[in-house]
Amino acid sequence: MLKVSNLTLSRGGRSLVNNLNFKVKSGEALLITGVNGSGKSTLASVIAGNFKADSGSVEISGRLGVLLQNIEIDFPISVEEFLDLAGTDVVNDELINHLISEEIRGKKITQLSVGQLQRVEIAQVLRINPDLYILDEPFSAQDKENTELLIEIFKKLKTKGKGILIINHIQLNLDGLIDEVLNLS
Repeated sequence: MLKVSNLTLSRGGRSLVNNLNFKVKSGEALLITGVNGSGKSTLASVIAGNFKADSGSVEISGRLGVLLQNIEIDFPISVEEFLDLAGTDVVNDELINHLISEEIRGKKITQLSVGQLQRVEIAQVLRINPDLYILDEPFSAQDKENTELLIEIFKKLKTKGKGILIINHIQLNLDGLIDEVLNLS
């Protein structure tokens, strides 16, 4: 699903990652942690194809779904319209319905709280039904209840053979979800 080989990253002349190697296979979840500025989000952007690495390679097999952190969405469309940008073939509908209430579905994107918007963005990624999920800080705007809900959803995805890469600045209690932890600090 995902193989990162000898990856070296720098940003603004500052070295972030040197010769990084890891894999995420079908049905596995990897957690990448590290202090602020250690290159976690830059790594997610490289995997997503938004930035180039200084050297090394990223190999992806299958469909990729990406949640990057701090994406600003400032246009007046409804939550349903936003979800439909990922396609109208509803996949993972049961999981999406757990994430987004009918009340939220009726709102405009610009009316949502940060946590609600983050769950809608995750639901959009679920809708495309990727083989590999790249999730940059998926719990950052969530309360305890919604964090637990997301963890359960990600566990279900693993049992369906999906690969999951979670990037988080702190190591949460993700028992039963995470197979391996990689610390970039």
